[in-house]
Order: sequence, then structure tokens, then C-alpha cells
Amino acid sequence: MFKKVLYVSIVFFSVLTLSLAVSWFWYSQSIRPVSSGSDQSGDFVIYKDESAGSVLARLETAGYIRSALAAKFYLKFSRLEKKLSPGGYVLTPGLSVPEILQQLSHGPKNVWVTLPEGWRREQIGSRFASVLNSPSSTFDLDEFMRLTAHLEGRLFPDTYLIPPDISAPGVVSLLTSTFTKKTGLSDSPADTQTLIIASLIEREVKTPADRAIVSGVISKRLDNGWPLQIDATVQYASATSRCSPDPADCDWWQPITDTKLPSLFNTYLHSGLPPAPICNPGLASITAAASPQDSPYWYYLTGTDGQTYFAQTLGEHNLNIDKHLKR
Repeated sequence: MFKKVLYVSIVFFSVLTLSLAVSWFWYSQSIRPVSSGSDQSGDFVIYKDESAGSVLARLETAGYIRSALAAKFYLKFSRLEKKLSPGGYVLTPGLSVPEILQQLSHGPKNVWVTLPEGWRREQIGSRFASVLNSPSSTFDLDEFMRLTAHLEGRLFPDTYLIPPDISAPGVVSLLTSTFTKKTGLSDSPADTQTLIIASLIEREVKTPADRAIVSGVISKRLDNGWPLQIDATVQYASATSRCSPDPADCDWWQPITDTKLPSLFNTYLHSGLPPAPICNPGLASITAAASPQDSPYWYYLTGTDGQTYFAQTLGEHNLNIDKHLKR
């Protein structure tokens, strides 16, 4: 009996030792570089909120690691599962799994920059200046402002992954090429008019469902020679003058108190559209501007609750003002 137990134990531990040896051999081989000594490199992006499993699977598919499973074991043992940082990296198959994952956990080479819809070019320039503030940065805010003097509306709002040493011309090229790619708009008079209307919609309307209706109201008033009387155009004109001494520290969209401000952008004083966009609109506002929705309304306003209220007559509009704006 003792000999039988001893034999079984020897067999069990022999199989266990062999299994561990095979597993260790597989693991040690799997975390080695895919191509030792390779100097080829490529870009790799970790997306926001992407899981570690997804990252490892894409690393294997892209040929940077041999096995996502082995890399998962390394992440677990090294406690790096929740430390992979979103952003852009330059990787090579000449790196081992530990080297790659250490790099991905220490932070990206590139940086994320988010530009909200409805910002002016001054706000966009300030955002890049604040993000690209390292000693190696070549971004120059004054240069950006000079280059974008006639590009308001065409600096597409989005989330960008950019190198930290990008220059002002590089930023402008990125934003305008993205605008062309995503909107399909040219600099023709018709497309420029669409873009101007889109910028008005972006600043005036907070609820997505109302954009097309407001677009229809703007189009109807233009077609019938009515003044647009859009507050956002006066805000734009006011801030252009008010913020010029210190644009870096400015509230660009203060509520208006004077609709008689002398400016070609003031749609209370001048009929038709302003001469240029007043902000950089998103795709939803551009789509609404290109496809206005017909309605019986001639007036609208955004109440203090953020909702859009429409009216067919001036009397109804004044009632909306009393009810939804005045306190």
C-alpha cells in the first residue's frame, strides 16, 4: 500500500513539475520580443475608457506582443492592470512585454486635447497654449491667432491626440483638415452661409431636437427680410472689443445688456447674416443649418431652464420672455 501511494505521489509531482516547467517555458517565451533587435516602430493608441483586455488583444493583433494571455499574466503579477494610460505611443516589436507594458503605464508620448463645440478661435488657441506648455513645446499662441484670423468656424471641435511638440501651423492644419473631412464644406458662398448659420445655431440652441427648427426660423426670417436679432451675435461683437486687452482671462460669452452695440456682427442693427461665423460649430449644428425644418414659428428664445420656446407672433414671444426669462 505504501509503495502504491509513493508511486502515485511520484507520478503526480512529476506531472506537476513537468506542467509547471512547460508553463514557465511558454510564459517566458511569450513575453519575449516578437522581433529582437527590430528598429521598426509604429503608432499605437490606447483609447479613453478602453479595457486592459482590449489593449492587449490589439497589441497582439498589431504584432507588438506574442500572446495577449501571457501579457495579461504579466499585468496581473505586476499590478499594472489599471495603470495603462490613454494616449498615443510609439512602439516596436523589438521590445519585450514588460518593456511595452511599462511604457504604456508611464504615460503617452502624445496628449489629448478636447475642443468643445461653440468655442471661438481665441478659446481654442488658449486651450492649446495651456496643454502644450512643456519646455519642448513649439506652439506659439500669437502665431496661431495670426494664422486663424479668417478661419473662425473652420477649426473643427473634437477630441484630438497630438504630439507635444506640434507647432501652431501644425495645429491649424490638423483642425482645418478635420473640418474638411468631417463636414465636406468648401469656401463657396453657399457653404460659407451654411457655416455662419451653423455657428448661430451652436451658440443659440442647447437642445439637439430644436436645432433644425431654429434653423428654419433663421432661414424664414432671412428670406423675408426680417432682422435676425440674435443675442449671440452681440455677445460675439462685445467680447471682440471687450476682451482684446487680455484675451487669456476673458468671459467670452457674457449675457448682453445692450443690443445697440455698433458692429457689423450685431444682427439687431443690421439685417441679414453677420459677415463671418461667430464660433466653431459641431457637426449637428452644421447638419441642421443645411437642412432647416419648416414650422409656423417666427420667434424663439432659450429660457433660463435651458429649453427652447417658440412663438408664431410677437405677442406670444413677449409672453415667453416674461415667463421664461424674466424673474
